[in-house]
Amino acid sequence: MIGTSLMYIGLNLTNPSSFQMLRGSVIVFVALLSMMFLRRKINWRQWIGILLVLAGLVVVGVSDYLITNSEGNSSPNKYLYIGDVIIVGAQIITAAQMVYEEKYVAGKDIPALQAVGWEGAFGFIILAILHIPFYFIIVPAPFADNPRMALEDFPDAMIQCWANKLILVALVGTIVSIAFFNFAGISVTKELSATTRMILDSVRTLFIWGFSLIVRWQKFHPLQILGFLLLIIGMCIYNNLIPSLNRLFSMFRRNSREALITAEDPS
Repeated sequence: MIGTSLMYIGLNLTNPSSFQMLRGSVIVFVALLSMMFLRRKINWRQWIGILLVLAGLVVVGVSDYLITNSEGNSSPNKYLYIGDVIIVGAQIITAAQMVYEEKYVAGKDIPALQAVGWEGAFGFIILAILHIPFYFIIVPAPFADNPRMALEDFPDAMIQCWANKLILVALVGTIVSIAFFNFAGISVTKELSATTRMILDSVRTLFIWGFSLIVRWQKFHPLQILGFLLLIIGMCIYNNLIPSLNRLFSMFRRNSREALITAEDPS
């Protein structure tokens, strides 16, 4: 809940391309936390896959910046870097949640739907309580854009939903989408691993990019193709979906082991 809230605060301060690019950093944090708390070993093949995924996300983000600059919108935004730092910080919290879920959901064989239900119930109760003090906290722009400049203005949100039914439809659709997304995510965490969940989550970048091109929300840039190729290849390498590369890594490990034995015993 904290991680998601911070991510959307950062999204309001930066642009969507940076948001999606920086979300990919969660893969590294999940891998590091898994090594620290789950005693999981990340082999060289998986590290190469993770690095390629990050490289693909960076390339896509850079291409979006180039598109923005080519349109003449290069004025600096003093809140841009604050938003980027907030998004990266949120990924650390999200990674901690993923590792915690893997440890207890998989370790104690908790049903995925039950875990999602309890997470939703506690999240709803906590946010409902926090809305009361947030209503009276006045913050400057760009952290608030409602008439009262409050951190959260629930009555104003309800008025907007009532005045524009499309907002209500989008809100209900978001609730349903997040419910299915969390259920699928916890299921992957339980059956596979938290790092695999984050790798698969990065595929959303491809669909977001494709949908934005279809509805003409952004212009096409050739560099984006390179970014998505790196993204797909990285996921395939991490999940061991390329047999030839798996044989190559096995040969490399075998040769390294033989060289180490030879060095220890020259005779």
